[in-house]
Amino acid sequence: MKKLYILITVLIISSVVVQAKTLVRVKAIGSSPKGQYVAFEEFGYQNGRKLPFSKIRVMNVWKNKYVETPVVIVGAKEDDRLNQVRARAKQIAEKKLQKFNITI
Repeated sequence: MKKLYILITVLIISSVVVQAKTLVRVKAIGSSPKGQYVAFEEFGYQNGRKLPFSKIRVMNVWKNKYVETPVVIVGAKEDDRLNQVRARAKQIAEKKLQKFNITI
């Protein structure tokens, strides 16, 4: 009975680990001259390393709050390249970053 309990526990844990296969990296990509606003990019792969994504957010570090809505780009196909998705997200986010005087 104890072996069955251990086996079931291992199966449950392994199924949870398999579902959590999103690979994410976070990188600060720029800041305002006074340091009040910082732009962060979260990027990586979703759905078991199949779809590349990039999410750019701006944070007011003095208030510890995100401002504006994030720019989120997800590759439509598995053969989309991560560097292309990241470049597209940065291009779209450029106007928002200029609003906060952030240069990449």
